[in-house]
Amino acid sequence: MDAKINPGTDGSIQTAPRGTLGWRVLWALLWTLVLAAVLGYGALHLFVRTVCFRTRVEAELSRLTGMEMHVGRVRATPSLNLKLRDVISVSRDAGIGARTVRIRWRWFRPRDVSVLESLRVEGLAVTLAPDADGVLQPAVLGGMSRMLLESTGTRPAGTDSPGALIGPVAPAAGGRPSPVRVVGPVEVRWGSVRWQDAAGNLQAAVSGLELSWISMAAANGRRVAHVDCRAAEVKVENGPRITGLHVELIDAGDQWFLVDLGATDWGSAPPPAPAEADYRDLLDAMDD
Repeated sequence: MDAKINPGTDGSIQTAPRGTLGWRVLWALLWTLVLAAVLGYGALHLFVRTVCFRTRVEAELSRLTGMEMHVGRVRATPSLNLKLRDVISVSRDAGIGARTVRIRWRWFRPRDVSVLESLRVEGLAVTLAPDADGVLQPAVLGGMSRMLLESTGTRPAGTDSPGALIGPVAPAAGGRPSPVRVVGPVEVRWGSVRWQDAAGNLQAAVSGLELSWISMAAANGRRVAHVDCRAAEVKVENGPRITGLHVELIDAGDQWFLVDLGATDWGSAPPPAPAEADYRDLLDAMDD
């Protein structure tokens, strides 16, 4: 007989079909797995709050920015993405500060797609200044920030010549490309940027900065980035005051191309020439 014999409370013999016993074992196993998943989920949320995890995050941020970074708090969202608060780095020459940094991961992705889905920064404040070698620091933002400013036809005093927007971009310190070029989409909301000279004097400032950086793959396999930047105000010391600035760029790896440039008020700066003539150079560079 396909049954299990169990003694009853009154001494009689009761049988339990093996199918029922199998379902009980299956349910017990299922509940064990659910309990383990819940405990693991809770353990991950607790782990990201530890000093050990925060130290590892600070070390990775320091590696990416080339500066010593400190994080006030690290929390995990319900979807196990990261939320960093009070991210700051201050050196003798320059500094970075952000109120909130949100990092989203791709848990299921193709092999050739970055694990980083997006990076959103709120309340960003950056101070850029030349180091002893005259390189803008932090180097991870120096090249892009200079290009954004020079695209308006202005520049802080004491920097290199404005130059044309179309042309090679100097790599970060150490001869390596800026790490920003290889990460996923980046968004900055309500940030501010200040340029200072070697003596600490303010040269230019940008307020109300909103920046979107989206990477994509070109047909020839090269990585191309689209940069869209808006600023409420750009003020150059002893220079123009520009309001409502909009700059749109394409980063083709070793060259930058101007797509759109406009402003609500150019102040004392002359309006730039249209950028339509540069589109052919952009398309040729993407086909190389």
